[in-house]
Amino acid sequence: MTKQCKCKLQGLTLIELLVALAILIILMASSAPSYRALVDKNKICHLTRQLVEALNVTRQLSIVRELPHYFNVQVNNSLITAVELCWVISQLENCDCFTSSALCQSKYGQVSAVKSGIELSTNRPNLSFSPLFGMTNGATYQLSLGRFSTKIIVSTQGRIRVCMVRGESAIYAPC
Repeated sequence: MTKQCKCKLQGLTLIELLVALAILIILMASSAPSYRALVDKNKICHLTRQLVEALNVTRQLSIVRELPHYFNVQVNNSLITAVELCWVISQLENCDCFTSSALCQSKYGQVSAVKSGIELSTNRPNLSFSPLFGMTNGATYQLSLGRFSTKIIVSTQGRIRVCMVRGESAIYAPC
């Protein structure tokens, strides 16, 4: 004698699947703005670190080589292309990173270009570092993207300080 089991296999109905899908869509839609803010904050912090590193390299080069070095920043706002910002580290005073000569990009130069939606404002696009302890003429750089903004302050003694103008970050203190 064999025993037959008349068990019904339970599955999901179409209504249950649609309800689960609707809940998933609502959760994804509510997390999208916070994800975008996280991406913006990471972009700002990454570019801020790159800019601070380039400023430190310029200062160190001027001290080690015992020659003045220059840190030049340019922003190219073109309607055809995206906003480009770049900087050049050079021994020559007036190097332009968009149309710079081969002399600017020689062994003393470094060019870095970024295409993004990040806005850069500065009170001094041409910063000079002297060989005497890396003293400068002082500058302030502000990077902004969305609701986040950082400020890089270079004192006349060559000290570099970074703070958050808008938004919160675990890396930088508020200004």
